[in-house]
Amino acid sequence: MIDEILQLTGSLSADFKKKFYGTTFRCPVCHLELAHADLDANGLVVCPLCGVVMEVEEVYGHNVPVINDVELFRPQPKSRLHPLAAHLPIGLFPLAVAGAVLVLAISAIDLLWKDLPTGWLAVIQHMPLMADATLLLLVLSVVFSAPAFALGYRDWKRRYRGRPYRIIRLKIVFSALFLVLGTSAAALHGAGLVMRPGTGLFDLASPTHFVFGLVYLGLLAANLCVIATLGHVGGNLVYGK
Repeated sequence: MIDEILQLTGSLSADFKKKFYGTTFRCPVCHLELAHADLDANGLVVCPLCGVVMEVEEVYGHNVPVINDVELFRPQPKSRLHPLAAHLPIGLFPLAVAGAVLVLAISAIDLLWKDLPTGWLAVIQHMPLMADATLLLLVLSVVFSAPAFALGYRDWKRRYRGRPYRIIRLKIVFSALFLVLGTSAAALHGAGLVMRPGTGLFDLASPTHFVFGLVYLGLLAANLCVIATLGHVGGNLVYGK
């Protein structure tokens, strides 16, 4: 089962990369995957990871990178603040999603089963706290994504000299998408459009709140895919293959 899921996600990831990157090749030194669109007018590209200067030639329909030089004078920050800052939203957001899923499960149980044990009342009484904790984690993940984005943009301008690598464009687009989706989900939660006021439970009996709840969960699921992609792409940019 797990192998099938991994194969499916790997296939979807490969299809997405092909559409976003176009034709790709790998750096012969660090094996970072780069796009043919990253080449300049002379057919050259500087690997953003290891700094080798490559000339890419097409041989029998395949892109073959040939190393010509090494970029020696590249800004090397003493501490990589962007990867450190990025760990905060990457770590906090899945906890917010887990909290929302737990609240949804308890809400469904409370709606469908009426003859529940007396101890269930204690669980229900703590649900407002669980809902507030979920909202807090969601807000913090969105707030901390802003400095992570700013530090990543500074790295791109200084360390990578603002070169338009497709892998960095992907990070910029997905970072902005994470901010938009996360802010939208936090706004729905904070406005009381998803859960019954004072209960901390999803209002599954109300058609309006049910629709807002589906939108809320959809935003969280989409943003979970976004942040997983950001972590994967960021790891490639730091460590290569």
